Formats: sequence, structure tokens, C-alpha cells
Amino acid sequence: MKLATLRLTNFQCFGPETQEISFEDSTTMIIGPNGSGKTAILQALSRMFDANPGRRSVKADDFHVGIDEEEPPEERSFTIEADFLLPEAGTDSGANAIPPCFNHMRLDEAGEVLKVRFRLAATMGPNGDIADSLSYVVGKEGNGEDKIRGVPRTDRNNIAVYYLPARRDPNDHIRSSTTSLLGRIVRAVDWQKEAEDYKESVSELQALIEANPAVKATSKSISKSWAALHKGSHFKDAAITFGADSLEKLIQNFSVQFNPAHASKTIDYSLLSDGQKSLLYLSLVSAYIEIGRKAMAQETGEELGIDLDKLNPPVFSIIAVEEPENSLSPHYLGRINKLLAKTCSATDAQAIVTTHAPSMLRRIEPEHIRFARLGTERTASVKQIELPPETEMDAHKFVREGLLSNPEIYFARMVILGEGASEDIVLPKLFEARKLPLDENGIVLAQLGGRHVNYLWKILSDLRIPHATLLDLDLARYHGGWGRIKYAKDQLAKVGVDVGKATLPKWNASSPLGKDSDYGLKWLGFLGDKGVFFSQPLDLDFSMSQAFPESYGLDTRDQEQPDDVTIKSVLGNSHADDTWYSKTLKKGFDDYHRLFKVGSKPTAHIEALSNLDLDEIDADLPEQYRELIAYVSEKLKEVFE
Repeated sequence: MKLATLRLTNFQCFGPETQEISFEDSTTMIIGPNGSGKTAILQALSRMFDANPGRRSVKADDFHVGIDEEEPPEERSFTIEADFLLPEAGTDSGANAIPPCFNHMRLDEAGEVLKVRFRLAATMGPNGDIADSLSYVVGKEGNGEDKIRGVPRTDRNNIAVYYLPARRDPNDHIRSSTTSLLGRIVRAVDWQKEAEDYKESVSELQALIEANPAVKATSKSISKSWAALHKGSHFKDAAITFGADSLEKLIQNFSVQFNPAHASKTIDYSLLSDGQKSLLYLSLVSAYIEIGRKAMAQETGEELGIDLDKLNPPVFSIIAVEEPENSLSPHYLGRINKLLAKTCSATDAQAIVTTHAPSMLRRIEPEHIRFARLGTERTASVKQIELPPETEMDAHKFVREGLLSNPEIYFARMVILGEGASEDIVLPKLFEARKLPLDENGIVLAQLGGRHVNYLWKILSDLRIPHATLLDLDLARYHGGWGRIKYAKDQLAKVGVDVGKATLPKWNASSPLGKDSDYGLKWLGFLGDKGVFFSQPLDLDFSMSQAFPESYGLDTRDQEQPDDVTIKSVLGNSHADDTWYSKTLKKGFDDYHRLFKVGSKPTAHIEALSNLDLDEIDADLPEQYRELIAYVSEKLKEVFE
């Protein structure tokens, strides 16, 4: 059994247009900016199936209020639908996965997997009175309306959502969970043999204590005083007792303790930190699910000594964890991922986690991520990450690894795709010089601007994350110049941008490019309008060393024309006509070779930038970077925050 789909209509920040969210078989990560609907998704499931019935109550805040609403309506309403797939139906493994009470399975089309659809519908009147009902949606009536049947309480309890919210009273939440989860196990245990042994032992202990002279005297004094006040035949004798006189009373006071402790042998769980209590909650849930599996696998729970009817474990469990990074150190997040993956590896459990922590996404497949976003109408929507098809193995692998390596892009207000490490070092300083610091504005740099960039553009566009791309023009290098422009043009065409039908010159054609070419400037301008910019005429390393020669240690007075060996080192063996570079620019080839071919690019940039203040950078900033920064600045104004 698996939760396949959740549909939300007019629930919290989800508006009147129904939003459908799909889920993975094991763990699904939900990410997105603040206020984008992540919590609403978990609370929707909690309203339907929370393991604590008290948390299923519908609240006034659950009803969506439109941003342009002037007068409240006569009645507000919302619906939540959850589809559970039952692939085990008709198989031997399905005995425990499909409870007998699920008599409302549906098959919409031949060949589909059987499913059960639940619908929580709620209304609120003008006085705040709320009515809600949980129903099965079993098909269609003759008039086309949905055919629904009420869900009995016993059916509802077959699914349990264990919800760990980000904002909570840890003491209350963990206390109630400890009592309910552990208490259910303890009450289901067959204590018959242990109870007899305990009664004998406690009688011996009581007799030993009562033999103490001080205890005996105190007990006698109490009994004498009581007899003077109470003359009835009932309750006429009073005596001191120590502890519970029966095992049943003893186990009512169970707790979880930890050792060793700093100042004592053990401490109670109530003394743990908030983060440790969160870990305890997840441990309890995982343990309870595991015990439930073992008990159901034995059908009667005899080997465990558990009464299955008393334990009554849910048939299906959903672990819903909200922003665990709020109370836990980063190194715990990987452990949580691992525990959830193990717990949810079977067909009777799933995990849904919301997070702002990129570290939690480094081990999560991009396909398992759902991206929540808030639109201009203040309504939420959810998108799934779509990778290139596996038939395009190279592109699929590149994009997948790129997203795993750069999870920060999911949380960006703006993404800049670059080609190398130089951009990561230089661009933050350039943006700061133009008074647009990257961190303060939620701008993320990612070294993903090379091949298969069209897939990244599509992903970012689908997620509505604005983006720009900075490529090297590579003039006169193999397939550089016009070849790079053609590459950008073709990539844009793949994502649906109208680039016209013009045929561009070949990369090694004699057609000029750049400042000497109106046609070249036209294309560079067109691509810039689409968010694609070029480090000209070669790459960012060359542009920066030419713009700030003194800081990069260049002595322009001693520069000479490069020899053929240097030209090939800079442009490559299969380069085009090097005369496309002016004599002045070519004089920089020797220093380029020394700094960026023989030397370390990061070292050269770090040392050079340390010699420049922000005003100096701004004064001599190459034009292509001014245009890039201006484009980013304008796009940020369109981002809804």
C-alpha cells in the first residue's frame, strides 16, 4: 500500500484551483521558500489520519482566504483527497497490507492498480461553526456526481500519520507520543506469568520493609489516629505501602531513560534537549512500526507475547517530518535520512520531509523532490523535478549529478549558471561592487553552464526560478566564437524559445564577431535578452586580467607579441584565425598562459581581487558583466517573496 497522490482545494494557502502532489514509494522531500505550502501538505495529511485523534480537528485557519477577498462568503469549504495504491491486491503479500475493512477499492481503467480514495470535506459557516466528514470516493453516480461512503473510525485508524512539526512544544509532543506509542505496546503485552512472579516478589519486599521498627511504629501510629477519626467497617485499617502492589499499576508509570548521564546513572527523557527529543520521537515511531510488523507477521503475535487485537497497529504509516534542521545539527540530518529510508523500505510505510537544508538533499534523488512555490495570487503550487529521459544517458547523468552537487539552487531567488571555478571566485566580488551581494539577494552560482544546459533551463523554468547563464565566448578556439553563439541559440530553441531560422556563420568562418560586427552584436544582444551572456572575447580569466592588469601582475609596457607555441597554448592546436584578436589583446597571451595555464586560476584571482577595492572594480568592470548584473537585478524585482 502506498500514498500516491494528494489533492488540495481551498486548504490553507492552496487556492480554488486543485493542486495535485505525487509521492514516491519511500521518502519524498518537499522544498520551497517560506510560506509556499510545505507545512500545509503535512497538515492536510494530519487532518485526515493523524495518529493522535486530537490533531485531526479542522481549524478555522485551514480554510483558504483569497488575497482579493473583500467580503467573507456565506460559507467556506475545502477538500483534501488522498489516493492510496494497492499493488499487493490479489497477491500473497497483500494479506496484511489490505485490511478487510477496505471494501471500497476502485479501478478507474483496465490494467490499473487498485486504489482507495479518501476525501476530507469541511465547511465553515459565518459564525465559525465547522462541519467535516471523511469519506471514501468509490466511483460516479448516474448523474456524474462522485459516489461517496462514510469512513468508519476503525477504517480511519488503519492509516496513521506521525507528524513532527517544526514549531511545537517538545515536552507535550514527545510526552503524548511516548505515552501513546509505548503505552500501546506495553498494554498489548501478555503479562500473566510476570504478574504472578511480581506479586510474590513485591509481597516479600513489603514484608521486609514493614519489619523495620521505624516503619512499623509509624504505620501503627497512623492506624491508631485513623481509627479515632473513622468508625466505619470499610477502610478501617491503614498501613504504609511502598510502590505498586501489582504489575498492572507498575507499568502505568513507564518511561524512557538514558544512561550514562553526567550527574547520575540515568536521566528521564524529559530532560533531553529539544533536538534530542525530536530524535527520540523518530526512534519511537520507527520502533513502533517495526514491532507492529513483527506482530502482524506472526498473525497473533504469540512469539512476541503481544496481543495483536490490543496492539491494533495501523496497516499503513506515514512519517511526516517538518524542517528537522530547526532543532538538529547538520550531521544528524543524514542519519535521519538513513533511518527513514530503512523504516520505509517496506510497503507499509512512507516518509514525507519538508526542509530548507541543502545537506538533506545531497543523498536524495532529484526525482524524489517536490518544489512548492507561492504565486502572485498568494496561492501555492507544487512541481516535480523532471530529469532528462534515461534514454539520453549522458544528459540524464550530468543533470542528475549536477543537481545532487548543487542543491542550493532549489532555494535560490536567482541562479547563475557558469562554466568553471573562476566564476565562483570572481562573480561574488563583481556583484558586490555593483551593490548586489549574492547572499543577501538569494543568488546562487552553479558550475552547470556547459553541456546539456537546456535541461537545466527547463528545470529552473518549471520551478519558476529566474536564471542567467554566463558562457565563455572562446573566440578563435575550436568551435568557439560563432560556434558558441550557435550552441546557445540551439539550446534556447530546445526549451521553446523562438530563435528564428537564421543560419549563423561557422565557428572558423572569417565573419567578424563582437565590436567589429553589427551582426555579431545583434546576436549577443538577442542572447543577453534571453539571459545568456558571454565572457568576451575569450573567457572570464582573460577578461579580468585585461580589465585589471596591475592587480594581476601584468606589466603592459614589457608585453610582446606571442609566439606560435603560446598562441596554441591559449587557443588550442585547432584554433581559427588568431588575427581576430587585436595586437594589443594578443600581447596579453603570454601573461594569460603564465597565470591561468601554468599557474593556478583560483590563486591568481584571489590575489588579484585582494588588491582591488569595490570602487576600483566598479570603475573598470567589463561591459559584459555590467549587463549580466543589470539583468539579474531586473529579474530579482519580479521574484515574489
